[in-house]
Amino acid sequence: MATLDPVTRRLRRLFAVLDTDDDGYVTWSDHRRVVEAYASAYGLATDEPRIQALERAYWAQWLGLLTHSVPGVERLDQDGFVAAHRAVGYDTDRPEILENLAAAIFRIMDTKGDKRVSGEEFAAYLTVWGVSGDEGSVAFERLDLDRDAYLSHREIARSLRAFHLHNDNLNNPGGIFLGVY
Repeated sequence: MATLDPVTRRLRRLFAVLDTDDDGYVTWSDHRRVVEAYASAYGLATDEPRIQALERAYWAQWLGLLTHSVPGVERLDQDGFVAAHRAVGYDTDRPEILENLAAAIFRIMDTKGDKRVSGEEFAAYLTVWGVSGDEGSVAFERLDLDRDAYLSHREIARSLRAFHLHNDNLNNPGGIFLGVY
């Protein structure tokens, strides 16, 4: 059996996270359940602008995936999901998809509205994914590239791009924004 590259392995882990009903497929309904998990964790209504922005970001990503899948099929198995993610062109053709997702996640995390995410805000965010404090502390340190004790929108966007594009290690910290840790 061939060894899979780190991006493919991370995308397979992302598939497992997004397959919220464990039916072996990812659909738009699975993405919606992720958005609902954010709304629930933060006590926000689904019509709240930050949740709507997150839903739009996930919708744009979903449409991008569908354009690189079998026409007329609105669900992706694991192999189709990985292939579609790799084909979307997050680095060249559609960089705004990850940028918009990063912006939406950042807006939800920045509960103080001060244009930065503190360690405390990050710890609160981790409840969306059920990540422990120890794992979260390590991830926060790895994500805080400028070592100012805060996460910026830029740092989150950069980590999401790295998760999807860089063949570095399997445990890229950007996955924490997608439930992969």
